[in-house]
Amino acid sequence: MADHPKPKSRSTEDIENQMLVDKAECKISVNVVDFYHNNHMVVIQTQEIDKTGKAIYSRFKLHLSSLELHAPVLANFLTQALDNVEGTEENPVILPFTTPEFTCFLDWIHDREWRPFKITEESLVDLLRVSSTLKAEVGISYAVSGLESLRLPSARMLQLVGDFHHLPEVHYWVGPAVKDLIQRPLGEITNSEAQQIAAAYPTIARTRENIQRLLTQVSQRSFALKLADKDQQEEADLCLTHKECQKAWKSVWKENIGYLLLDFQKPLTYRELLELLRNTDFPKVNPSCKARMLNWLSRKTDYPGMKELVEEAVASIEDIYHVPRRGPAPENPKV
Repeated sequence: MADHPKPKSRSTEDIENQMLVDKAECKISVNVVDFYHNNHMVVIQTQEIDKTGKAIYSRFKLHLSSLELHAPVLANFLTQALDNVEGTEENPVILPFTTPEFTCFLDWIHDREWRPFKITEESLVDLLRVSSTLKAEVGISYAVSGLESLRLPSARMLQLVGDFHHLPEVHYWVGPAVKDLIQRPLGEITNSEAQQIAAAYPTIARTRENIQRLLTQVSQRSFALKLADKDQQEEADLCLTHKECQKAWKSVWKENIGYLLLDFQKPLTYRELLELLRNTDFPKVNPSCKARMLNWLSRKTDYPGMKELVEEAVASIEDIYHVPRRGPAPENPKV
């Protein structure tokens, strides 16, 4: 939450005057929103197009001090505008935002207990769009943290990366979003999601095919059963017929394990494979050999070659969205 000064006690009339909207004016083409009645006022104009195609203009009367903390670039620009006899009722400053976008930005600046900023996907995207244009760093940080807290679908997060690729703060969304999408069967990606990630979709589809090919190879060859360390075993546990253990391991793998890797609608993750191997009975495999094998597999984090496939996909999509290669994501402030 943005750090705002604690408001002084004010009367109901003062509060109503702080944000005065003449609803009768909504019937014509100009609405006026007055955030402060004070000296050094500036008048800003925005516009939006209604359903009939008519342009509706809105004017905002703002006190410059309300912008200096959270939008210093805009405050400086408006100060210069006033010096040039702009920013008045007769000659308002026109900003390149829709009325809802700029209203959202002002709602965030004037966030108070009695008039809190509403945290929604739409409001945060509007805040991010205005803040990025105005180089309002506090607004950018707030919007980015807020969007992350909403846990939006991965396709939507990638779409936002495309919309705001010029902001370093959103670059860290690419990796987690891509990793999630390539783990999902293509049939589960909706038409809406496919449109959101149109530029990245071919890369995700190609990566899915490569993963299926990799899992097919793993299912057919299994993992070579490791020979248990004889110096760490009791004499009764010595594996004197390791070749028989290897043969039994491959047999159980073929009958009970390998085919599960070929379920491309829901293939086994590496962690699920380890759990399955722990719970599967290998009757003709020396327990020490199985324990040694599971210990070796547990030191791995994924199937051989999987990490490289994922990293290649992430790098490719970063290039598509003009995202430079970066290190680990930083911790973001909580909303």
